[in-house]
Amino acid sequence: MVRSEPKVPEPQDKIQIQSIPAQGKSNRFYSPLVRNIARKENISLQELENIPGSGHGNRVTKKDILNYLKAGRVQPVQPVSRGERITIIPMDNVRKKIAEHMRLSLDTSAHVYSVSECDVTGIMNILQNRRMEFQNQEGFKLTVTPFFLHAVVKSLIDFPRVNASLEGDKIIEKKDINMGIAVAAPRGLIVPVIKNAEEKSFTGLARSVNDLVNRARENKLTYQDIEGSTFSVTNYGIFGNIIGLPIINQPNVAILGIGAITKRPVVIESPEGDSIGIRAMVYISMSYDHRLVDGELGGRFMQRLVEYLQNIEPNIF
Repeated sequence: MVRSEPKVPEPQDKIQIQSIPAQGKSNRFYSPLVRNIARKENISLQELENIPGSGHGNRVTKKDILNYLKAGRVQPVQPVSRGERITIIPMDNVRKKIAEHMRLSLDTSAHVYSVSECDVTGIMNILQNRRMEFQNQEGFKLTVTPFFLHAVVKSLIDFPRVNASLEGDKIIEKKDINMGIAVAAPRGLIVPVIKNAEEKSFTGLARSVNDLVNRARENKLTYQDIEGSTFSVTNYGIFGNIIGLPIINQPNVAILGIGAITKRPVVIESPEGDSIGIRAMVYISMSYDHRLVDGELGGRFMQRLVEYLQNIEPNIF
């Protein structure tokens, strides 16, 4: 009697690779060629879902997956024991690029920082009283971000030297205001850009923010969406932080940071005398390149921004 060899089960990850469907959880289609490459390279569906696609409908093409492999794919977490409780996690390509860009910025620009306090009670009242009106009109929620961007654009028009870059010993003042917005996307921080922000109304800025943030979180941004910023804004306040000192996004010469908005008692000055009231307050910070923006210009810009934010038009939309 001939005894057959026992069948050795395939590794669990290989079984998972072979079962990659034509359509993933994100509803993105994967061609047989792409799935075949993924199977041969032991790329899981989860890893495949995170590869940016350049094809129609954000599809991953043969070129996309080969470029991903060439650039250094995201490796799985590797627990390693050295007699201590640690986990070693190799940096993926996106994180490496972020690290290089941030280190380059610190090596390039002479970073200095200013922090201003701002009363945004008027903005919060608009949000509370007209939120549903805006959502019914536009189809998405109104946030504080477009209020800040609107005020930043007006301030940059007043102080064009802050909307500039340095090329050697030449100062390049930009006529277009291309506003970079830092977004925490699935694969790391990304800064999509609102092009020609000076030409947009408040509502136009709100639409642009909503579109770019949604596409950033769905990995649907194109290269054109993230290039050409002239000034950047980051909102670390959404994580509850009241003050932060962000790193300049090169080749910009300044970046604005928005802290958490909190209610607290403050002294209110008026012609009738001082009083104490509960106000919505926020700290805004700006990191700027001291090679071009000195303390006077940085301080005047910040105070002009505070002025615009504290005197926001009730009928801004």
